[in-house]
Amino acid sequence: MPKEIISQEEIPLPQVKKILSKRSKEGDLSFQQSITLEHATTFSKMAPAVSAKLVDRLMSKFELSRSLAVQITNIAPTTEEELKVILGSHASNFTDEQLIQIIDMVMKARS
Repeated sequence: MPKEIISQEEIPLPQVKKILSKRSKEGDLSFQQSITLEHATTFSKMAPAVSAKLVDRLMSKFELSRSLAVQITNIAPTTEEELKVILGSHASNFTDEQLIQIIDMVMKARS
């Protein structure tokens, strides 16, 4: 039986990995949870705490929506071109200098 949903918000893959890893130690995961844990393990590019801080910084400094900040954190682009693809129509709202600042923040979080 599914657990009650208390709240919903987008979270970065490293946090998904942390939550599902903890649940797997407590008991069996459903098929969907197992697949999600495998995906999160494969594609996580930073620590959970670092990813949460990066999302918060992107939202506050660049006034990005939470979902867009989470996508940038999950994909962790390394070039301006990759970042522009993620930003889509919002890319025109940023200067080249701001795009470089975002890339720098992501690169620091990845290391």
